[in-house]
Amino acid sequence: MARGFKPTEVLKKWDRETSSVIFLAAIKAAEKTVDELQAEGPSWTGRFSNSWQITGPQGQQVKGDGQPGDPRPLRFREGPFTGPQAVATFLRRNLFKDTTVFTISNFSDHAATAIDAVEQSNYTYPRGWAINPDGPSTQLGQSKFDSVPQGRKGASSYRGDIGGGDPNSSSSRTAPLDWFATFAEGGRLDKAVKISMDEALRKAFR
Repeated sequence: MARGFKPTEVLKKWDRETSSVIFLAAIKAAEKTVDELQAEGPSWTGRFSNSWQITGPQGQQVKGDGQPGDPRPLRFREGPFTGPQAVATFLRRNLFKDTTVFTISNFSDHAATAIDAVEQSNYTYPRGWAINPDGPSTQLGQSKFDSVPQGRKGASSYRGDIGGGDPNSSSSRTAPLDWFATFAEGGRLDKAVKISMDEALRKAFR
C-alpha cells in the first residue's frame, strides 16, 4: 500500500463529493421547475408568478416576494448544501437519487384560482379589468394574452375557461385551462422535486 494512503479517508471524500453533486443537481432541478411554472402559469399582475417557494430537507427555503411584476427567478445559495452537511443530510434522511429532496409550493392568496382548482364567480373577472384596464401589466402576461369575443358561461367558471357566454362581452386568460395539472402530470418533474400545494388544492385533484 502506498505511503499515506488511507482508504477510509478516500471513501469519506468520495461520499462527500458525490452527495454534494447529487444535492446540487436537485437544487438546480427545483430552480428549473419554478422557472417553468412561472413561464407557463398565468401572469396578470405577476403576484402569483412571484409567490412560488422552494423548501429543502432541513427546512432551508427560498421564496418569492409575492409582489407584482414579471417573474423573478428563485435561486438558492449553494454553499450551505455542499460538503459535510450534504453527507449528513443524506445519511439522516436516507436520501438517494429517486427520493424527493425539495418541495415547491405557492403562497399566493389566489393560487387555487390560478391553477384552475376552484371556480370563481364571473363577477370577479370584470373587477380585474377595473384594476388593470389595459390588460396584463406584465410582459409575460401580454405575450400570452388570449381573448375571445364572448363572456364566460354560467354564473361561475374556472380562470382558464373562457368564452361560451354573452356575445356582447369578452373573456380572457394568460394561461390555458388546466395548465398546472398538465404540467404536474406531464412527466416533467425531476424525481428529487415535488410540487405540494395545501390540502384544499390537493383535494381538487382527487
